[in-house]
Amino acid sequence: MQKSFFLMLIFTLVNLTTSAQTDCNTHIEYITVESEILNTTRQLKLQKPRNYDPDSDKTYPLIFVFDGDYLFEPIAGNVDYLSYWEEIPKAFVVGINQSRTRLDDGKYGKFDYLPKDTGARFFDFIQVEVLPFLKNEYKIGDYSVIVGHDYMANFMNLFLFSDRTDFQGFINLSPDIPVGLMPYIKDRFDTSKEKFWYSLSTGTKDLDFIQEKTKNLYDELSSIENINLNVSYKSFENKNHYTLVNYAIPFGLANVFAPYTPIDDKELNDYVLKATDPVSYLKEKYDLIKKLYDVDQKVRVEDLVQVYKVIEQQDNWDICNKLASIAREEYPASLLYHYFIAKHHQGIGEPKKAYNAYRAGYIYNDAGGITKEMLIEEAEVLREAFGY
Repeated sequence: MQKSFFLMLIFTLVNLTTSAQTDCNTHIEYITVESEILNTTRQLKLQKPRNYDPDSDKTYPLIFVFDGDYLFEPIAGNVDYLSYWEEIPKAFVVGINQSRTRLDDGKYGKFDYLPKDTGARFFDFIQVEVLPFLKNEYKIGDYSVIVGHDYMANFMNLFLFSDRTDFQGFINLSPDIPVGLMPYIKDRFDTSKEKFWYSLSTGTKDLDFIQEKTKNLYDELSSIENINLNVSYKSFENKNHYTLVNYAIPFGLANVFAPYTPIDDKELNDYVLKATDPVSYLKEKYDLIKKLYDVDQKVRVEDLVQVYKVIEQQDNWDICNKLASIAREEYPASLLYHYFIAKHHQGIGEPKKAYNAYRAGYIYNDAGGITKEMLIEEAEVLREAFGY
């Protein structure tokens, strides 16, 4: 693909004149941006993370939403709700209103698929003016997500071919992507050394041609053997081009923030069970959470137990002491350390040490479904077998 329209990294000061109005009852701002590139003003909606402190060094991911006139509110609501329950990290949500400019904003060449004319200027407006402005004014970190619906879902994919990577997460809601562009998307991911999270969704009552193209693109991307690509797809039963959006938003958010979420069955089967060292995988998962989202997330108890079950299933007791060390560091008041270290000693043929570890855990708190009664029973079995 030709990339002549893409601006190379330009280290020049872009002058933006903005005015912001804050809704006192929410954490939402309405920002009017005067653009030199577009020679007009455009409106942004911005939702801050709960308890946002501009004086803190803490940064947050950015979720950038096209068609903000109708997509901003459902996405902002989902982000606020899911982050409240710690299913995803807290994040900024920014939507750009396009009710009168959508067709011009998303204009692209029918042969080279690149942004064209008004579309090229809109692309540069987002990349050169809006994104630097947001990152200068707010505590936005390195991880960014972009969201688009049908026509604008196609346009957002063009950011994959820019000279710099502004987005790592892509939420495609019923995307109307030209068939000719799909091989370029596949090639981009096939050789990528950067991590991407890519979500595709449609509905069984969506437009037929969009259903077909979305499924075909997923089939192509899911055949890529690149650990840096995480792709998901779902067709929502009895949902049409518009009603699918409310279901697809939480699905897409779960995908693009997959490293943050607790280990589910898919992650367990696709990654943990296939890892040479499941404990190292667990540590890398939480290191990635810190790197991507600037979140000092404690290793969840349920994740510790999930990894323990894998160790048990694989009879890989040599590494259970490493899991015990994590449990002691994260949950010193719980009995997890004593249970895991006892299982380690028992598994490698040191029953006396295992017996003592079980007994030492009696005074600590239950956690993760592991109880004091379980430790007592395990110790009693060893006592009867070895006469301790």
